[in-house]
Amino acid sequence: MRKIVFGLLLLSVLFSCKSQDSKEDFKGTWIEVQKRDNDFLIIDCGYKGEDIKIINDSIFENGVMESTKAKIDHIKEDETGISLFIDKTEKVYYKFSFVDKEKGLAKLEIKNNDLPIVVKYFVNEVSTDKIKKIKGAKADCVTDDDAGDSVNDSFTLNDGNVLLIEDDNCISLLDKKENLIFERCFDNCNVKINHIKTTGLPLTIISGHNSIDVEFHKKGEDWVSNSVTYFKSLPTGEEKSTKQIEVSLKEFNFDSVIEQFGDNDISNF
Repeated sequence: MRKIVFGLLLLSVLFSCKSQDSKEDFKGTWIEVQKRDNDFLIIDCGYKGEDIKIINDSIFENGVMESTKAKIDHIKEDETGISLFIDKTEKVYYKFSFVDKEKGLAKLEIKNNDLPIVVKYFVNEVSTDKIKKIKGAKADCVTDDDAGDSVNDSFTLNDGNVLLIEDDNCISLLDKKENLIFERCFDNCNVKINHIKTTGLPLTIISGHNSIDVEFHKKGEDWVSNSVTYFKSLPTGEEKSTKQIEVSLKEFNFDSVIEQFGDNDISNF
């Protein structure tokens, strides 16, 4: 009888330990910290550093020089942490595990297909007062010399043309001989490529924490889409809606597009 009771107590403890962390623990905004020996520090460079925001089924990774948005396909939980998978093949994921739950410190492992795993450390924004902040040295911070034109992403379309994203807010379309076909920069927006098989231009255009998914197709001298999906970030989660409206890439304006969804308030929370 004692063995049975002891066994039940042991199982209870094991299940209790395993369930301490859940996917709900990792929702919200996380601020990057640097690990120095056994300490974790917030480095102040005089500008907004990297952060990650998890809202429902979306991850917003806001870097110093680039930002990305990804949809969570599925989640797995085990004793080693919480894994947020971006695709069904599980080749792209974000894996969280607590380093110090009381201080809101977590380790994040980022895996992107065949690239090596990137390990970073973050603190939940509600716990930043528990972490020491220091002024960044030159080696810690991005300078103007680092911020020249850079290609953030590229994608070869079905017709062989190549779509480039430069400096997070400009797109360029090149033909097979690398001749420029089209280019456009977006004011106050970031733009990302949706990597899907198509002859169109599959883009996510981000303004603050709101975004639009749209695929443009060639129409005369312009590129046009007849469908737009709008993701509006709310304190309660992300709201998704799709409308059949015609949008020109040449004339694209984020505010004008979301007004057609009846949304005149694009402020961030």
